[in-house]
Formats: sequence, structure tokens, C-alpha cells
Amino acid sequence: MLNFLAIISTLKIIIIALFKNWIPILFAGLFLFLIFNFIEMIWLKWFLAVMTGGAFFYSIYDDINLFIQKKAFEKINTLDSESQERVIKKHRDRINK
Repeated sequence: MLNFLAIISTLKIIIIALFKNWIPILFAGLFLFLIFNFIEMIWLKWFLAVMTGGAFFYSIYDDINLFIQKKAFEKINTLDSESQERVIKKHRDRINK
């Protein structure tokens, strides 16, 4: 039951992060739609589609990563000091990046 609640909580955070970035996602979809409908040369169409998709993916990826880290630190701050220390020791390498 605890694993199910953790999965639901994680999905909720990811959906909120995606809704916070709805404008870049909308522009990416619009650009990809325009590329596929108005460019006739196959090699140029796929080249532009991959370049545009990659650019928007990485711009959104950083924003979502920062949002999820912020939410995780908010949850860690609600723990007692001993539990905070254990979590920070366990994930010290990821935190210091």
C-alpha cells in the first residue's frame, strides 16, 4: 500500500511539473506539426523534427528536474532531524552535483 501511495504521489508531482511547462510543450507541438505538414523534403523534415524535439526536451527536462528537486527538499524538511540526516547521507552524491 505504501508503494502504491508513493507511485501516486510521484505521478502527481510529475503532472504538476508538466502543467507548469505547458507553454514550451505547446510550442514544441506546434513547431513539429508545422514541420511535418509544410516541409516536403524527407531528409530535411526529419532533421528539423529531431533537432526541434531534442531542443524542447532538454529545455523542459531542466525545469522539471529543478521542480522535482525542490519538492523533494520540501518533503525532507518536514522530517525530524535524525531522519533528515539519514536521507542526506544516503543521497549525498546526488545532492552535491
